[in-house]
Amino acid sequence: MVLIVEKAQEADLQRLLDIMYVAFSKDSENRIMFPVIPGPEARGASIERWRDEILMNPTIRFTKAVDTDMNEIIAFARWNIYQVERSESEWKITEPRNWDIGTNVEAANEFYNAVCGKRQSFMGGKPHCRLNMLVCEPQHQREGAGRMLLRWGLKLADGLGLEAYLEASSEGHHLYETAGFEDVGTLDMDMSKYGGHGSHRHFVMIRSVQQIHGVENTSRPIP
Repeated sequence: MVLIVEKAQEADLQRLLDIMYVAFSKDSENRIMFPVIPGPEARGASIERWRDEILMNPTIRFTKAVDTDMNEIIAFARWNIYQVERSESEWKITEPRNWDIGTNVEAANEFYNAVCGKRQSFMGGKPHCRLNMLVCEPQHQREGAGRMLLRWGLKLADGLGLEAYLEASSEGHHLYETAGFEDVGTLDMDMSKYGGHGSHRHFVMIRSVQQIHGVENTSRPIP
């Protein structure tokens, strides 16, 4: 298997959503928020939002890990790159979100609002790189795709002299620790009111600027 990292394109969006929803279906918390895998015709909200981000949001970087043997995308990441200070009117607003058909809207909104609150509390408007999402197709986990996508973003962050920020699930926590992230807080959500079992915890993590060694040379330049 030979993996490369490339910029994701508008034409990739359905495939990225395939990966996201299949991965979500393996996690108990995400199954509550997204109880069904919506077909392509039910993904209008995500397609519209991600298309706008790819085409019109200069802070967004969508990257994909491609298995060149199969010519198939097996993982992707979504970063925000904030290179300059943002005003309070820019960062202290939580935009309402439309969800794909089949979403548990109440649960998804609660989690989304909690995530936005943590980001605003810890990072505010200061320049940083934020990893919004890193998702790998379940059958291709632990093959190096996720780590490659993470290293791509961290190399960019270090080149710009910026901290990196994310919220990690318990499953992804160790990967981020090994990349230099440190816990600075937690995000706990009571899923019992939505039919789940108790509280689910995410870890708020920040990584200071540092030098990365041994980055794979199979990534392609992404503007």
